[in-house]
Amino acid sequence: MAPQAHQQQKVMHMPKKPSLPGAADFFAVEEMSQPAGDSSQAPAPRRPAPAPTPPQRLAGRVEEPALTIPEGPTEKVTFYLQPMLLKRLALLKAQMLVDQNLKVSRSQMIELLLEEGLHDAAGLTEKLRARAR
Repeated sequence: MAPQAHQQQKVMHMPKKPSLPGAADFFAVEEMSQPAGDSSQAPAPRRPAPAPTPPQRLAGRVEEPALTIPEGPTEKVTFYLQPMLLKRLALLKAQMLVDQNLKVSRSQMIELLLEEGLHDAAGLTEKLRARAR
């Protein structure tokens, strides 16, 4: 038998990135449809943005926006913690938000705790020695 000739296959190339709608597509103001030659009608005016809603009263308590600490740490450091300590940190963060209406990040909490601990070098040394025993 004679070898069959290699058939050339047509290869379709897919674009590397799909064409997805961007933010402008989601927030674009849709204009009213007008006939192509009719420019006598002006487009509908934009509606003003709704006014911010006042704090809501829930169970006799006025809900106010949480207080936040504006500037956080700027250097990245990795710490390894015991799982229980990490859980306690998460619970403290949630408790501060619920009880004190204070929204902070774990990094901000750790930064302040470290500042407190670093002021007491003797106490820190004593605690580290106790753990080493």
